[in-house]
Amino acid sequence: MSFAGLLINHMRVIQVSSAGDEWNEPTETIGPAIACRVMYDTRLMKDYKGEEVLSGAKIFCKPEHITFEHEDQLQLDIEGYAKNHPIITIKQPQNSVILHHAEVWVK
Repeated sequence: MSFAGLLINHMRVIQVSSAGDEWNEPTETIGPAIACRVMYDTRLMKDYKGEEVLSGAKIFCKPEHITFEHEDQLQLDIEGYAKNHPIITIKQPQNSVILHHAEVWVK
C-alpha cells in the first residue's frame, strides 16, 4: 500500500493573518480540504515556544502540503470541521534522500 493510500482523512488549514481587518483583529482564511491521516494520541510535549502542552492528535500528511505555520490552526473532517485545533509542532522526518512525510501535532 502506498503512503497516499493511508491518507484516509482530510484537514482544512485556517490561516491567521496578523495584518487584521479595519479594527486590527486578525483575519482567518479557511483553505481547501487536504488528504491526511489522523491518529489521536495524548502526549505531553513541547511546542514551538518551548512550553509543555498536552497533544490531542498527530496528523500525517505529504510534506508538500505543509504551507502553514505554527500560528495557523487545523480543522478535521472526522469532527465535521467543527473545532479549530492549534498547532503544537510540525515535524518533517527524512531519510538520507528525501522528506517522505510530515507530522503535525495539534491540541
